[in-house]
Amino acid sequence: MVRVSFLVTTILAVLLPLPACSQDYGFSVPEFECRVTVNSDRSLTIDYAVFFRCDIGRSSIDIVDIGFPTDDYLLSSVTAAVDGEPLQGIYPSQYIETGVEVHLRSRAIRQGTSGLFTCSGVNPSMVFLDPEKEGYASVEFSTTWFDGGMLSGDSDFRLEMVFPPGAVPEDVYYHDRPFTDSFVDGEGRVIFVWEEKRSVDSGYGVGISFPADLVEGPLRERPKKPLLSPAAISTIIALFAIFMVSASIILVVVLSVMKARRRREQYLPPTIGLEGSSIRRGLPAPMAALLLEEKLDRVFLMIVFGMVKKGALKLEDDTLVKTGSVTGLRSYEKALLETIPEKGRVPEAGLRKIFMDMIEELEEKMEGYSLEETREYYLSIIRNAWRMVRSDESAGKIGRRLGEMFQWLLADEDFDSRVKDLPEGRTVYFPSFMSGLLSGPDGGKGGIPLSRACSEVAGFLESAAGSMVRNLTGMSRAVTSSTNPVPVASSSYRGSSGSSCACACACAGCACACAGGGR
Repeated sequence: MVRVSFLVTTILAVLLPLPACSQDYGFSVPEFECRVTVNSDRSLTIDYAVFFRCDIGRSSIDIVDIGFPTDDYLLSSVTAAVDGEPLQGIYPSQYIETGVEVHLRSRAIRQGTSGLFTCSGVNPSMVFLDPEKEGYASVEFSTTWFDGGMLSGDSDFRLEMVFPPGAVPEDVYYHDRPFTDSFVDGEGRVIFVWEEKRSVDSGYGVGISFPADLVEGPLRERPKKPLLSPAAISTIIALFAIFMVSASIILVVVLSVMKARRRREQYLPPTIGLEGSSIRRGLPAPMAALLLEEKLDRVFLMIVFGMVKKGALKLEDDTLVKTGSVTGLRSYEKALLETIPEKGRVPEAGLRKIFMDMIEELEEKMEGYSLEETREYYLSIIRNAWRMVRSDESAGKIGRRLGEMFQWLLADEDFDSRVKDLPEGRTVYFPSFMSGLLSGPDGGKGGIPLSRACSEVAGFLESAAGSMVRNLTGMSRAVTSSTNPVPVASSSYRGSSGSSCACACACAGCACACAGGGR
């Protein structure tokens, strides 16, 4: 019995290897549509329309698993059909942790044939407080995806987020990923649309916010599932506190004799993440690099790369210049864009303030979270980014992944040594925004060895940073002296890596459907 799975679980499932599939099946998805409707009662109505084409010589698609964001989804609300013919066999999935399995039975999609699979269901209580804007609610969602080992070709991808009744265009906004279109339908509902040609072998996450009074209250922050009982947590906290006190006493002596060079690299406030007991998810790569205390010149390279990727900077005569676009930029990227002069170098004082503001924002975001656990979590993301770039896939797919993950690779303090260990002879093709950062007449469009590509892009960013900022090292010392001054008569503590890992998609009021796939 062949099963094509829509797995809604955690982003960790995206990063870790999927279980081996015991059936020989393969398929393409020429069209993929998802419509998420935010209802006044804080529920989401999730509709999928997926056009499957079963490859010749492969097993039939006769069961489809559909995941839901939480385990309190309404099983009675779930309906499904193939080519408009209703399906009756819908049960709690035996394969995915949270979701249903739909039996196609006589409507199975057999080799060499195609079929339009549709599925709809309701998941209650998926609207949460927006911590970024008072009086607002937010929803985050990520589409399902399929195992790249079974999926072939790209899809005409479309995701719609339908705002609750009463929303007006001037009072709603998206989070990090800009929409490609928006409109108001015949019922007066505001709709954001994301459309592109892409392979649906990875999740596609979006977020929206709107006035909280459009849905029934009271709203709350997204709950965190307890991993341990309250008694066990209390015991762990007590032991952790004793350990912290003992470790602090020892570290007072260690920190007092540290070399000046090492001291200059520690720019985080010493109290950050001391009292937390959980992971702070959702940090962008440059902020995560700050949390890991990567050198500020490397963090600067990551910010510049992100601005090139978003189209705010472009290459002209071997120099990065502003394009005038601010679409999708974060606050620190906008601040840097305003600081970059038309000619000459970036003022050191302006860049120093940007980093100090970032560190202050990071300290606020880390309030109540564990530094140790959060650092290990982002180290795990970096490790998995390297693993996925090293995977044995097509040159174009690896190139796209490199474009998506290069910021995370730069966050690795062992970047140079890891680049040298990349597989020899692996050729990749790059997305257009990266091709200008590579040498050669075609800028890497005709294929370039993976290790060389990583080295050249990093080298170009370092060269650009050197031309934009006169003395990054001196600026780093100035930041450290303000954010983490040498203690006079009190002790300070710096956490080290712990061991934890969890969903990477959490952000403002997350109602997140992290995705996976493949039976």
